[in-house]
Amino acid sequence: MKFVLLTDLGKKPTRNGLLFNNSRSSGSLHIVSEARAFGVEATGIDYWRSWPYELILESIVTYFNDDPEPWLALSGSIDGSSTGQFKKLVSDVKKQLPQLKVMLGGYRVPVGEKDWVDISFIGRSTNLFRKWLNKEPLDQYILSTEPLTLKNPYGAILEEPVSPIVVPEDFISSKEIIVVETALGCKFDCSFCGYDFRNTKKPHLVDEEVLYNSLKTAHDMFGVTHFFFADDTINEVDVKIELIGRVVEQLDFKPSFGAFARLDVLGAKTHQIDLIQKAGIETLFFGIESFNPNVTKLIRKGGKPDKLMDTLRLFKKELPNAFTYANFIMGLTGDSEESIWKHGKMLVDEQLVTSAGCNALRLYENLENPDVESNIDKDPGKFGYELTGQDKEWPELGYTSKTWKNDWIDVHKAEELSKEHDKFLGEGLESVFTSHEISGLSAMFGDRLPWGNYNTLVPMANRGQTIMLNKYIKNNSMLLKGK
Repeated sequence: MKFVLLTDLGKKPTRNGLLFNNSRSSGSLHIVSEARAFGVEATGIDYWRSWPYELILESIVTYFNDDPEPWLALSGSIDGSSTGQFKKLVSDVKKQLPQLKVMLGGYRVPVGEKDWVDISFIGRSTNLFRKWLNKEPLDQYILSTEPLTLKNPYGAILEEPVSPIVVPEDFISSKEIIVVETALGCKFDCSFCGYDFRNTKKPHLVDEEVLYNSLKTAHDMFGVTHFFFADDTINEVDVKIELIGRVVEQLDFKPSFGAFARLDVLGAKTHQIDLIQKAGIETLFFGIESFNPNVTKLIRKGGKPDKLMDTLRLFKKELPNAFTYANFIMGLTGDSEESIWKHGKMLVDEQLVTSAGCNALRLYENLENPDVESNIDKDPGKFGYELTGQDKEWPELGYTSKTWKNDWIDVHKAEELSKEHDKFLGEGLESVFTSHEISGLSAMFGDRLPWGNYNTLVPMANRGQTIMLNKYIKNNSMLLKGK
């Protein structure tokens, strides 16, 4: 058996023109590592849609080299374009290797596909993949048999994998960001969130040694110093930040971390600011969504406007060099243009965050996997939304988005308002970038610059990333072909 995992990390340009987010998922590394630990010859191919098509086809066929049981897998966020391209690749590989088996894994998987997929893993798959390799009974995880579709219930994903078994070809360069996490699940239940493992009352922390080894391996083998925590909320409980702080004290290098955080929690637990500083978290994404108290109550995000603003002021005072990004959702029931512009102007006038952005609310109907629907998706009327029609459809993924209106706006006007407010914030604040983008840029350019200086560096970053990517493609294609 041979195993190839394809992942695609940020091929499409961001809103700011960056071609790649140069982040590497530790989850994908764990999947490949599980196969290697089991004795399977396995490799991962990143940025696969950026490869010349004929080159990736030739490389994969040569790598399998008539293996009796070749497995080609697609992991990560699957969208319509990647699914279509993957189907074509599968079809062309099978013309030369009819024995090819196909695996899908990730958060949104087209479970309805029956003619070209052999097995699908929905959601967190590392431990379930390990069970499959070991040929353990899988009956309790089966959602469908055509094709075999497996899903972990929350209680089944608590075992943490060992540190990744990595080899040099798994990485591009030291300028990458490695995505890690401290815990599984999120104890909050925000009304707009479709995360599968939300509303879990107690986080299940990663073993301290596992986190330490993951960071140290990435640094010692490849020189990586920048990491981003995938936890939905890094500050939901103190123990998560304290864990990072303990690990940092043991490391013989200084890492840079980015993370998602809740501003209302930080306001209630201001001592966390000191913990964040000690942990080396210098880039934070605040999903504020709205400063309107009518809205925050409805979407289950606490905090009154004055308290939230005071928390931003305090954080800026205590950690003036940190990068803070505030995200807002346009179109939430109970909001108003007056409130949005009032609070946006306060952010700009006082420079309370480094950067901010907006997006219009979208309502989804997930036909194949309702577990990834938000509470608003499941019952729009309860939250003040009237569905007015179909917006977009992704039949290969089994879900659609719906047009809507509420007490003050509809989806189209929300999209217009989002663009207007986004432009206002981008022009008025220090940086135009999101926390993910700035993490990538700071990793690219080494010594941290003043945050505003990165605004002009997109062309240089794209050239650097393109060089890195082309080198990676060249080297990995040679390795896959045994040269």
